[in-house]
Amino acid sequence: MTLLTHRGHGAAFPYAGQPVHILAGQDGLPPGFAAMELTVPPHFAGPIPHAHDEFDEAIYVLSGRLLVHGDDEPAEAVPGSLFVAPRGHRHGFSNPSGERALVLGIWAPPEPALAFMREIGAALSPDARPTRSGCATSTPGTPAASSPDCLSA
Repeated sequence: MTLLTHRGHGAAFPYAGQPVHILAGQDGLPPGFAAMELTVPPHFAGPIPHAHDEFDEAIYVLSGRLLVHGDDEPAEAVPGSLFVAPRGHRHGFSNPSGERALVLGIWAPPEPALAFMREIGAALSPDARPTRSGCATSTPGTPAASSPDCLSA
């Protein structure tokens, strides 16, 4: 089975007040990965640094700029840049610029990634960094053990 999803189509949910469009991975089609188009608002502080135990994540910058945080010092990701965060690796991103960024996100496997993105997307505000009590988990309803910032105080 092949699949074609046009920009702005497909199932959507909010992420920091912006629509995220699921391009692939919805309802297990295809079963191996999820792909989503995200708009990252200007001056977005981003999610707190976190890690995922159940899926890998890759962010490809289509337009705008992001500041990505991984194992090294924060670095600027410009159009054409790919930022990869394998399972268990602490990471984060922000958009400190005055323009929105458009990114293509790819996650594997899709089911836990889609659940996580829906949960954290609803909790994130485009105007403020989430607090520890606003942490999302990589498995909805369980503690984010791999993220020290989200552990109970």
